[in-house]
Amino acid sequence: MAILHLLLGSVALIGCMVALCQLLRSLIRRTVPSGLAQDLLIEIVSTLQLCCCTREMILLGTLGGIQPWLALTLTYLLTVLHCLTFQGATCNPCGSLEQWLRAQAPGPYIILKLAAQFVGALLSQVLMPNIWLLRLSPLHAWDKGCGSPLNMAPWQGALVEMTCALSLFLAMHFLPRVKPQYRLHVVALTITAIVYAGKESHITRSDISASLGALGHNDFSCYMTICK
Repeated sequence: MAILHLLLGSVALIGCMVALCQLLRSLIRRTVPSGLAQDLLIEIVSTLQLCCCTREMILLGTLGGIQPWLALTLTYLLTVLHCLTFQGATCNPCGSLEQWLRAQAPGPYIILKLAAQFVGALLSQVLMPNIWLLRLSPLHAWDKGCGSPLNMAPWQGALVEMTCALSLFLAMHFLPRVKPQYRLHVVALTITAIVYAGKESHITRSDISASLGALGHNDFSCYMTICK
């Protein structure tokens, strides 16, 4: 029952955050003309959604004591949810750099997208402690915030993240052609497998890895948020 209470609180918070970000994306598409400004605003909102959800899952995985199978199930479901709602946003520096390396976007555009992603991440750092004040879960009463799930220095974590992004890209590149309605689930399963591999190799110390999926312009990439 205690685990169920914690899980329901985290699910409620994530659901509210996704709904709020989806509303913001809809407003942006209706009020901001198509172009650079709209792309950057959606990038900020989508990165905010990803980072807020990741922070909540890190808190749940670090302190909640949930079983590994449940953690992997949540990873899969959240990946599907993010893929369905990001609406073309990359939400990932490595994914954006990959677009530049593959000549899919010009350098100045990628730099602006990277800046938008960092803005979204910083907003989540400010927003989540205030959302936790709502005490939707007993874990939110923990006043120390969430800590990094990495057992290594940040620069080493960045290399791991790049390796995850490359592994996912190669996996998707060599997979046989799948129908569009199944592609999202194949991506989610691949990301879940990468998360499981990272957990088994002790890259992360929590039951829930901070690796979540981001989908944009048919460019799939892993994202790892390091909480302060």
